[in-house]
Amino acid sequence: MGGFDLPGALTGTAGVTGLVFAISRGAEWGWGSAGVLVPLVVAVGLLVAFVVIEARSRSPLMPLRLLANRHTSAAVGAILVYGMTLQCVPYFLTLYFQGVLGYDAMQSGLAFLGPTLGIALGNLVGERLIPRLGLRGTLLLSVLVGVAGTGVLAFSLSVDGTYLGLLVGAVGFGVGSGLSFTTMFILASTGVAAHEQGAVSGLSSTVLQAGSGVGLAVLVSVAGREGEGLAGEALRVAMVEGLRGAFFAAAGIAVVGVVAGLVIPRRAPAPR
Repeated sequence: MGGFDLPGALTGTAGVTGLVFAISRGAEWGWGSAGVLVPLVVAVGLLVAFVVIEARSRSPLMPLRLLANRHTSAAVGAILVYGMTLQCVPYFLTLYFQGVLGYDAMQSGLAFLGPTLGIALGNLVGERLIPRLGLRGTLLLSVLVGVAGTGVLAFSLSVDGTYLGLLVGAVGFGVGSGLSFTTMFILASTGVAAHEQGAVSGLSSTVLQAGSGVGLAVLVSVAGREGEGLAGEALRVAMVEGLRGAFFAAAGIAVVGVVAGLVIPRRAPAPR
């Protein structure tokens, strides 16, 4: 009976935390400053130690052997990219709703009905598309739809914009996200034995959250470059430019998810 992998938990958590901290402070403190470089180097060292520990541990938090399954490894890559990009879009939508359009908390929550309905639609459509297009085809489609929706959102942002003007992009983003979630998590568990399904689910969720933390730090630094020292209308204009840059960056990086789709084997392995 295995025990708790405390060294893995400590090095993994500290490594990801240090990485997010360094990236989030890079634009403000300077990428060459000691306050950024030191935690960045330490974080990389901790993450390397985490991988070594997981490879040798009797009860690893992240069983590396699971990545020998090409479906699982492709899914992990896609989930990481998704977490770093499209997973972060709702955060920036909230900033736009409240900081530019002037919505309060209740109005912002209601505004998310559009992308939420898109996500629900994507989930439903994904279940029907996978038997027809396969995991590879459905994942590629989900990336393209999510990227297109995010791109439309970026072009739709303006200081005097309206919610209806955002709706097409918001729903398109939601549909792509719903398709992605359904496909990525089915892909991750494909060919995995029943007794290891929980480990794969945990691995997928951990990668998603770690990717979200790193991606959000990067995209916040992109979005925040324009608004320093401004107020009033000038700040709103700068916010729009910064948020547009974050959306474009997210869409551009998300295209890397196509690579994960291309390496998916055409046939699923039998569970071992």
